[in-house]
Parts: sequence; structure tokens; C-alpha cells
Amino acid sequence: MKFSIATATVLLFTAMATVNADEYASAMKKWCDGLSVPTPDGKAAFVAGSKAHISVTNKPNDTHQKTITGLDLYSVAKDGSAKYIQNVWKGSQPLKTAASIDDAIPKNTAAGQYYYRVWVTNQVNGMHGPDCLKTSHTFKVTTGSHTNAAGLTEYAENLDDEETYNPKHSKGCFGLTIEYPQKDAVFKEGDHSRVSIKRESSSQTDELKKVDLYKIVNGQAPVLVQNAWEGVEDIGDAFILKDHIIIPQEHIDPSATYQYRVETTSNQDADVVCDFVSQEFKIEAKN
Repeated sequence: MKFSIATATVLLFTAMATVNADEYASAMKKWCDGLSVPTPDGKAAFVAGSKAHISVTNKPNDTHQKTITGLDLYSVAKDGSAKYIQNVWKGSQPLKTAASIDDAIPKNTAAGQYYYRVWVTNQVNGMHGPDCLKTSHTFKVTTGSHTNAAGLTEYAENLDDEETYNPKHSKGCFGLTIEYPQKDAVFKEGDHSRVSIKRESSSQTDELKKVDLYKIVNGQAPVLVQNAWEGVEDIGDAFILKDHIIIPQEHIDPSATYQYRVETTSNQDADVVCDFVSQEFKIEAKN
């Protein structure tokens, strides 16, 4: 990591952070970290129209009374964007250490990957406090099934088809977009660029770990140029990195395109590394 990148990053974080924001983030972590949605699990597959069992567990880290107040169904599109389908339940379900809700998946649900988002409300001094939002693992939905002559269940779609059921999405790697640099943007070597990351509120990405610069020559596999940033940062809804593009001369190639690759963790699996890439752009030599 170069000094100019590190300095710009620190200055940016300093400008964006406030004491109140830090205190709020700490409070939310305390209120919400004990919550999880263990079922449906990542191996679950449902036929459209069948019932799903959603369980919520809590390991209390505080004294705030918790209540489940809503349940939403989401889908994960092939491009990795999260799409709100509908609210499937709302009410008041007390939550101490465990609770559950059953939902009938709509009969017209298309084959693909889905997940539930649970709303858990905290009571603070007898009043409605902040809501914790926790998501289930991504599960598979198929449009039909039947039992074959051997007594085995066969589904209308192949559950191993990665076009329909993306294994990266099943690990929580979705809902994050690198909005800038834009496609075909052109920078001079020595320019300052920004890497703008947008995270959807229902994304299962968690912490930002690394931003690397890659180059692509003649459609070949991307080659690492250098690390632009490395650390541990909560992404929130957005993250901006200022990068001073000073790279080794041998990596300046007029025929090449470049892209940033971002690595994050997943809040569904501590061992998973998610990676996302920007649009391809150009870097020209100074002279």
C-alpha cells in the first residue's frame, strides 16, 4: 500500500465519522449481534407453494426486550442484486432465546435463490427502539417435483445448475456494486481516482478487507498490478476509497484495460471471501 492511498483513506474516514455515529454503531452491534436465522439453512430446497420454517435464535447481549415484528421474502438475481419480493408476515412475536414463523412460498415463485429478512424490534424504556435486520441463508426454490420409479424425489430444475443457483450467492456474496470507476473511463498515470462501493441494505456482505488493482490484456485472465487498500472496515451502505494511480511502469499498457477487485467477508459464513469487480477502464501513460 502506498502512503498516498493510506493518507487519503484515513482522511476520508475521519471526515465521514462522527462520535454519534460510532456510538450508534456500537449500540447496534450490542443489540443485534446475538441474533441469527439458522433456518432455512444453505442446503434447503423448496417447491413453489410449499411451506418454509423460519427459526430465529437470540443470545442476549443486553437487557432490551426483543420482538419479531416482520418477515420479508427476497430473491437474488443472476447479476447478484437483491430484490424485495413481498412482506410475508407482520405482527408481534416475543423473542427471548428462540422463536419461529412458518411461511407458504407463493405458488408463482420462479426457480432461483431466495432468502428471508427478519425484523426484530428492541424495546428501550418501554418505547419502540432500533430494529435489527437479520437474514436467513440463501435457499433454492424449484417450480415442481415428483417421485420417480425408484422412490426418489426429482425436481423440475437441476439443483446443481449454477446458472440458476449460483454457489457464490448461496454463501452470501451478493448485493454489492462498484459504481465507480465507470465503464471505459480514462485516467492518466498519476491521477487520483475514487472507488465507490454501494452495498444494498439486505446484502449479506459484511466487512471490507481489500481493494486491488488488476489489468486485463487481450481478453486474458486478469493480472494483479498492486494492492490499493487493505484493512477491516464495516461497509455500511457505502464506502469510498481515494486511490492515487501511481503504478510500476511495466504495468502501463495502452492495449490493457484495468479494474478494481474488492474483497469482503460474508455474515453467513466466517470462512467465506467474497469478491466483486468494477467495470473495466483505461490508464494512459503520463507522456
